[in-house]
Amino acid sequence: MAPILGLLTGCPGDDGRQDPPPTTAGTGSTGDGSEAGPGTGDETGGSDGTATSETGETGCLEGCAEGETCILDGDQWRCACEADSCPSGQMCDAEAHCSGLVWPNAESWANSDPWIPQHHQEITQMRPRVLAINYVNARSMAEMDEQLTQMRDIIAEASRWHGYADPSASAFLEYELAYQVDLRDPAPPPGWTYHNSTLYPREDPVEGYWGFDYERLFDADHADLLGIEDPSAPGTNLRLCDAIELGLVHEVWIYGDADVPDVSAAEMLELKPYYDEDGNRLPGAMNRCVGNGCFDDEDVIPCARSVRVAWFNNTRGPGCFLESLSHAFEGMGRKGSTVLPYLSRYFPEFSGMQLDVDYGLPIESWYACPYGAPCLSYPSETSVSYDVSAGVQGTLEDYDPRCGNVHWPPNARQHYDLAGTDAVRSRCTHWRDGSGATELYDGSQHTQYAALAPDCMGSFLVWWRQNIPGHDSGLVDDTGAPMRNWWPFLFY
Repeated sequence: MAPILGLLTGCPGDDGRQDPPPTTAGTGSTGDGSEAGPGTGDETGGSDGTATSETGETGCLEGCAEGETCILDGDQWRCACEADSCPSGQMCDAEAHCSGLVWPNAESWANSDPWIPQHHQEITQMRPRVLAINYVNARSMAEMDEQLTQMRDIIAEASRWHGYADPSASAFLEYELAYQVDLRDPAPPPGWTYHNSTLYPREDPVEGYWGFDYERLFDADHADLLGIEDPSAPGTNLRLCDAIELGLVHEVWIYGDADVPDVSAAEMLELKPYYDEDGNRLPGAMNRCVGNGCFDDEDVIPCARSVRVAWFNNTRGPGCFLESLSHAFEGMGRKGSTVLPYLSRYFPEFSGMQLDVDYGLPIESWYACPYGAPCLSYPSETSVSYDVSAGVQGTLEDYDPRCGNVHWPPNARQHYDLAGTDAVRSRCTHWRDGSGATELYDGSQHTQYAALAPDCMGSFLVWWRQNIPGHDSGLVDDTGAPMRNWWPFLFY
């Protein structure tokens, strides 16, 4: 945004606009008894007494759009907005004008709203509301807020389409920490050995795969613990599904200590409706396995809209949480999924997760490689040698890793490899832009984000997510139509 100088503080005129301070004509009196010469002063009086610029333009003097104010920017009057001044459904853009289409808004505010697919390509920014729950006895609410605020900023940076090359790119995801709930123990009971509080929903005994009792997040007891008040019934606390139904919550972040054996929770789980190719919701049961894993069968989640529950390990950093979120994105777009057919048609190609289709291998991705040892090497810029197992070995010529995936940057030699320096030719930055161009990826691309997201795969994943097709990306799909923005699928 350009510097905003001289913001008018006077009362608006009868027509709703704010009038600028009076000025004098360039050849009139200067106010001190002397005559001003031609062209002295940047502004002159118009024939009707209003202020104009040297060019005669009246700037914003005819009135500003809703949410914008008449300001003096340098020597020019113009209309400009501020961060939160625009009407519902619009954003204050880089030129300080109210524009675009923002969700949630006065017409649509909840997950899985038909409005989202109906306006999919028009949406310019999403501002999901997060419920964050602190169960860590040793962490203050201020410490949680600091970590999650940093996380919010990283998610925003990572949603800037090709932001590594375009400093003006806008963030598509601007999360809001709407509720921060303190479920720590004021004083842990004597002999308490766990790092998470007594209110942490543990199963005892564990009934399924996860020891975290997800179902309890949605019951009446937790409604009172969460304290999300019903706007239509002050003093009444909403169950979590009702808060999601009203659009008060779009995503849940569990803030816990994962380095203890009582945790047993997933990085991120999601309950989501099924959709057809055009984004129409299909009737019937929702899918319980859209994230990085599945809700246990005994965990009854009675919501009618999508629910995303993520787990933030307070002993790690935002890069690790970004890895968790990105694994969940892989789960949402994975090959063969029928939840979002449009996304699942393109995501495996983008992420190098259809090796069976592209190269005839008996595996879909390099996730099949063993952990802890190199599996790949690069004889040239366009070839890869692989040693996955005794029966899966060889070399691929004309190899294109595209953008890679969460564990595998385009030039990775093994899982979690951020240190690779091999130069590998990839279409990632030009994927489906119609040019057919390639660029060399050698690992230097993500080093600029090492300070922003230094742990786990964070630095690479900021770059990786900046290549996920965003709003007005210029990419094309198989029909020749503009590629749909992939971010709105999160809240289908």
